[in-house]
Amino acid sequence: MLEAILQYSGFSHQTCGTPDALYRLMDAYKPKIIVMDMLLSGADGRDTCRELKHNKGTLGIKIMMMSAHPDAEDSCRKAGADEFISKPFDMDQFIQKIGEQL
Repeated sequence: MLEAILQYSGFSHQTCGTPDALYRLMDAYKPKIIVMDMLLSGADGRDTCRELKHNKGTLGIKIMMMSAHPDAEDSCRKAGADEFISKPFDMDQFIQKIGEQL
């Protein structure tokens, strides 16, 4: 669904499903923003966010996290997320938040 929203809105994007795949993808594609769920397949997105924000090479990449958990925003921001969106979310709000970060 997110791929369709991003494509429809004219954003160039790449997708992956795990933190390992993210790191491999980042070598070839230099993202300006990473959108990820708080809970990833086999990992915690907050840990990945912390790693990215503590690495000089990825520190400047904006990170927008998302979750349906009611207390997620605070913990995601503490992990270093630049933006947060609660699920379910409005497509226009999602695109607006990405635009604000870029």
